[in-house]
Amino acid sequence: MRICLFLSGHIRTLFYKFHENIELIKSKVDDCEVDVVYSFWDDYSIGGRLNDPWHIKSKDFEQPEISIEILNDYFLSNGIRNVEGEIESTKIMDKVLMDTKFLPEKSGKNVLSSQYYKKNRVVQKYFNNDYDFYVQIRSDITINDFPPSDFINSVKDKKSLVVSQYYWYNEPYIGSDCNEMINCSSKNVFKEFNELYLNEEKISKQLDYHYGERVTGKHIKNMIESKSIDNLYVFDFGFRVIR
Repeated sequence: MRICLFLSGHIRTLFYKFHENIELIKSKVDDCEVDVVYSFWDDYSIGGRLNDPWHIKSKDFEQPEISIEILNDYFLSNGIRNVEGEIESTKIMDKVLMDTKFLPEKSGKNVLSSQYYKKNRVVQKYFNNDYDFYVQIRSDITINDFPPSDFINSVKDKKSLVVSQYYWYNEPYIGSDCNEMINCSSKNVFKEFNELYLNEEKISKQLDYHYGERVTGKHIKNMIESKSIDNLYVFDFGFRVIR
């Protein structure tokens, strides 16, 4: 079984315990090889907000200089077979946000476009059809479960998407708002699902309020309506966000 992890955006708390996610995936999927591709910004931007039940405060951990060499060494020394990636300047992020199609949030500018730009960026640069299963995962989460081998084998050749059972802590996904911190897909779905950035204008016109879970949920609905997704599954990854 060949699995590829796609990481994008800010590095955040990656070096704290992301390696535990790799260990968990390899323990849940029989005889699997795991590769990583990434497109990160050139800063950590570690979140400080701890007001949600799924937030975990990190202990002190090393934050090395951000470089491709250091990132690749981290992944390769923690069970990853192959790794490839890039680092972009946050000056590009500033330009992306200037061109956003999303309405401002109450707290200020809407930063969703930078997230979707990065997901699209890593897919455009590194996606290929060599894998059985594809995983988009944030660098600052820890997961406690992952779909097992028999499930992956049953969906990997279909138009399948796996999303979190909960869109917000203990609020279940019921077909509208959808959590976007982790998703898994077959190769038939993954690329298009993570190209949301290319559909920002369309989705922005379909919604009156633009926040991540609502935008992602609408993107899924659009893909189902266009027959790009035939099989939608929910899974409890038991994730927590590390601050």
